[in-house]
Amino acid sequence: MSAAEAGGVFRRARGRTLDAFSSGADPQFGLMKAWSTGDCDSGGDEWKQEIRLTEQAVQAISKLSPKPKFFVLCGDLVHAMPALIQNILNAYMEKQQPREPCDENWDLFFRRPPQGRENAVKVSEVDGSWTPWRKEQTEDLQRVLRTVDPEIPLVLVSGNHDVGNVPTPETIAEFQRTWGDDYFSFWVGGVLFLVLNSQFFYDASMCPTLKQAQDQWLDQQLSIAGQRKCQHAIVFQHIPLFLQSIDEDDNYFNLTKLVRKEMADKFSRAERSIGSVGKISGSDAVTAPWQPEGPAWFGSTGIKAVFSGHYHRNAGGTYQDLDMVVSSAIGCQLGRDTHGLRVVVVTAERLVHRYYSLDELSEKGMEDDLMDLLKEK
Repeated sequence: MSAAEAGGVFRRARGRTLDAFSSGADPQFGLMKAWSTGDCDSGGDEWKQEIRLTEQAVQAISKLSPKPKFFVLCGDLVHAMPALIQNILNAYMEKQQPREPCDENWDLFFRRPPQGRENAVKVSEVDGSWTPWRKEQTEDLQRVLRTVDPEIPLVLVSGNHDVGNVPTPETIAEFQRTWGDDYFSFWVGGVLFLVLNSQFFYDASMCPTLKQAQDQWLDQQLSIAGQRKCQHAIVFQHIPLFLQSIDEDDNYFNLTKLVRKEMADKFSRAERSIGSVGKISGSDAVTAPWQPEGPAWFGSTGIKAVFSGHYHRNAGGTYQDLDMVVSSAIGCQLGRDTHGLRVVVVTAERLVHRYYSLDELSEKGMEDDLMDLLKEK
C-alpha cells in the first residue's frame, strides 16, 4: 500500500475505535504444487488450490460482523521469486554444490549464503529474464483480493518471495510498483501500526542505503509513539524475530540471534524512549491526521506485539512485554496446522488473538468470548 493509498483508506477510520482486525500470511500462489512434487525451483506452475483458499479467506473476512477494521497479509504473496535475485542465487549455487531435495528447514529455494562474499556471483553473469509464472501468479492474486469487502482496507507486507532473499533496489522497486510501499505506518483508533520490510534484517548487502532509510524511519516512528502516548503499537513483518524463544538457534525461519535481540530490545525500549521528532514526510505523512488526542488515549506505549508469517505453521513466544505472534499460511502448510487466518481483538488493556481454520471462520465466525469482548468496548 502506498502512502497516498493508505491516506485515503484510513481517512475513513478517523475517529473510530479499533475493535478488531484480521491477519493472514503466505497465500504464496504456486508453492503447494512445488512442495508436493519436491521441485521448489520450477514446480510452481499450478496454483488453483491457492486461488480457492484465498477466495475462501476473503469471503470469510468479508462476512464477519462486526467487520474487521482492516485485513493484513504478512508477506509471500506469490511463490515465484523476483527474476534477478533468483537467477543470482541459481548461479551462486551452481558454483557451490549440487542441488539437494527440499527440506522443511531450508529456504524454499536455497540455503542461506555464507556471511563472507568471497564466492559472490557478479550480476553480469546472470540471465535477467523474468521468473516463470510470477506475472500470472500476481495477476491472479490481485484479482482475488479485489473481491475483499470495500469497507475493509487491505494492508500488504513484503516477504522474501516478494522482494527476494537478498533484496536489491530493483526488486524493492518492483514490489512498490506492484503492491505499494514496502514499509509504512498508519493509525486506527489510537493504535499505531508499523509495517516493516524484514528482508532488510535478513540480508541487506545489495541495498544498504534502503535498509538505512528504513532504520531511520523506524526510530522516528518509535519516537512518535512515545510522544503521542499511543494506546498500543503493533508491528507487521514477514520473518519472525523468533519462533518460540529469543535464545533459540538460528534457522531459516527466524532472524539471527544478533539481529532479533537488537530489534526486540528496540521494540521493548520504545515505551521508555520519548525523544525529539523531525519533520514528518513520505510514508509518515499518512499518520499525521490520526494522531490520538486527549487523555482518553493515554495508555501504555511501546510495541505490544509483532505479527508475522513465513513459518507456514503457528508459533510464537514472549520477550519481556513483547508478544511474537507467528501465523500459519492461507496457502501451503509445512506442519500440522490448517489453512487459516488470525482474528485480533483490541481492547484498551490488551490484545486477544485466535487462529481459525478457513472452514471454521467461514461457517461459525468469531467465537462468543471474542464477541463479548467487542460488546464491552
